Amino acid sequence: MSKINIDTAENLAAQFRTNNGLSLSEPLNAKTLLRMLNIITLYRPLSDKLYGFSMKSADEKWRFMLINSNNTRGRQHFTIAHELYHLYYENTPRPHISKDGFTAESEKSANLFAGALLMPKSGILQAIPYEELAGGNVSLATTVTMEALYQVSHSTILIRLKELKLITKEQYEKLFSVKIIQEAKMMGYDTDLYKNGNHGLILGDFGAKAKKLYDSGIISEGHYLELLNKIGYGAGENDDSAGC
Repeated sequence: MSKINIDTAENLAAQFRTNNGLSLSEPLNAKTLLRMLNIITLYRPLSDKLYGFSMKSADEKWRFMLINSNNTRGRQHFTIAHELYHLYYENTPRPHISKDGFTAESEKSANLFAGALLMPKSGILQAIPYEELAGGNVSLATTVTMEALYQVSHSTILIRLKELKLITKEQYEKLFSVKIIQEAKMMGYDTDLYKNGNHGLILGDFGAKAKKLYDSGIISEGHYLELLNKIGYGAGENDDSAGC
């Protein structure tokens, strides 16, 4: 798909939610969505400038993601939504790497889609108190509340608010400058969102498919164990309970 603007991103995100039985305004659970779509997903520690990786087969029968578990959980959720754009709306089934500094139009389009998917406009407008909307001055308390609601990073919610013209550039810079973990803690919110995690977590049915091949005699026990080792089963911490 060619370059998209924010209106197209809003429409694509709404269409994606509808196609997958999701509300047009409520938060989505990234891990539940990945499981539902049966996208084999690995969370692994990667370099700081690398966010993730995705690829799909030419016939689009299988899709794969690699998410940097060294990133904060909020950043991980945005990366997942970003990669969904590449997996479902880019026609060429080539591997895609998401990393800091990429400025290609496809990356900008994927970011717009991710923002609209994770933080739907109707939900954002409902979450902001009327007096703040009317006065054009979204408070820090409201932004932190929305971060917890939509499970996104502080910078992600601010970028989305700026895209929707709900805050100015000056308000963005003021809100961005705060020490967000300290502020969230003082407001009583769980700060795991702002920390890394999910190291070693695997989502999808890769293991089940490998076992089926082994049970049917198509592959040997050694090959079966090799496949599990390659994808990292049993390695690292399986932290499936945090950072949904």
